[in-house]
Amino acid sequence: MNSAKYIILFIFIGSIYGQVPDNINKVVYKQMLILKSKLIANPISWQDTREGYLRNRAARVCDLALDSLETVDPIDLIGRYYPELDSLLININDGKEYEVVSPPYKNYQINYFYSSSKP
Repeated sequence: MNSAKYIILFIFIGSIYGQVPDNINKVVYKQMLILKSKLIANPISWQDTREGYLRNRAARVCDLALDSLETVDPIDLIGRYYPELDSLLININDGKEYEVVSPPYKNYQINYFYSSSKP
């Protein structure tokens, strides 16, 4: 019986304090701004590599989230942009690179003026 009281008390306190805070706009704004500054501050972000490309894409998503912060509810904003940012950050940190396929190297020249036809 004692554990049932704790469970009921826990559910009651959770329902009281488990509501959306009023200052969530500030929290989302600060987190997006910090994430964007960390993404752009790295010198790799301006190099022509896979990580640089993904860092610029993630910074663009942060810009979109910051621009739409005033017009969209922050909870909807998190639901819309967080999965994309999460997948981009995972891809940034995986350490893979693009596979560059170069054409085979020809070690000969073609003589266009040679005629092998018989008269």
